[in-house]
Amino acid sequence: MTNRIQCQGLGKRFGSVTALQALDLDIDLSEPTGLVGANGAGKSTLFAILCGFIRPSAGSVQVMGMDVRQPGLKGKLGILPQDTSMYKGISVHAQLCHYARLQGFNRHQARQEVGATMERVNALSLARQYPETLSFGQRKKVLLAQALIGSPRLILLDEPTSGLDPVVTREVHQLLQELAKDYCLFISSHNIDEIEGICRNIVVLNHGKLIRSGTISDIKRMHQCFRLRLESSPAVDIIETLGAMPNVTAVEAEQGDTRRYMIFYREGSSHEVQIAVLNEMQKFDVGVEELSKGSALADEISSLLRG
Repeated sequence: MTNRIQCQGLGKRFGSVTALQALDLDIDLSEPTGLVGANGAGKSTLFAILCGFIRPSAGSVQVMGMDVRQPGLKGKLGILPQDTSMYKGISVHAQLCHYARLQGFNRHQARQEVGATMERVNALSLARQYPETLSFGQRKKVLLAQALIGSPRLILLDEPTSGLDPVVTREVHQLLQELAKDYCLFISSHNIDEIEGICRNIVVLNHGKLIRSGTISDIKRMHQCFRLRLESSPAVDIIETLGAMPNVTAVEAEQGDTRRYMIFYREGSSHEVQIAVLNEMQKFDVGVEELSKGSALADEISSLLRG
């Protein structure tokens, strides 16, 4: 069975709002893959379609070689939604056992499966508690255990660390890195550092359109940049001046600061651009405090979304 997600002309409209536009996508999930984009990019809509929760308005989609509406996907696909709730007054163990029974386990098998998945996410101590007594981070771990029930081949994780404190976030990151050894993971996140730390491949959406799909390293190579910090605000238009230089693809002020800039350049021209920038600043008698090579994936993704 293939590990691919394939979409052709996939579209989804909610009344007058277009959430996905003619999305053509073919990704191999043999290695962890990240899905990034701003709010409203269509990430959650895509996940909902992949799970069969909603139907597309146009196009087709296959998950692991099967139409998402085929019963053969049952048990092979797990999901950790971004916003979901559990029933109050019913223990975590009882709710997960009920979910396991829906997956086809008998009573004894369900108890064993729930115990195994809770142990896998380091949450066995939470099994007899009630959801309303758990912290937000604890509920996330319980829902992650639920997504693992039945050992699905592919797990969709929608913003898995959204709203978590830094300590729990690190714990979830480590957990996902371990799970990536045994499961195909497709992770939606606003946290680019999270994607970069776990995933090898990335899909970038913007306003429902596919902007880029490929390996993180390839995207970095295509969007190399320098961080420039000047001693004082220059009298010249730095963006226009540097933007006109050979091999420079874009120049942007950092949050409107006239002393800090991002300089994007073509692959293989790092050395030439660096020398040219320093010469240009010397020509205008502008001191340079810093000219460092940018490597944060967030910068490259932001550049793609702006483009």
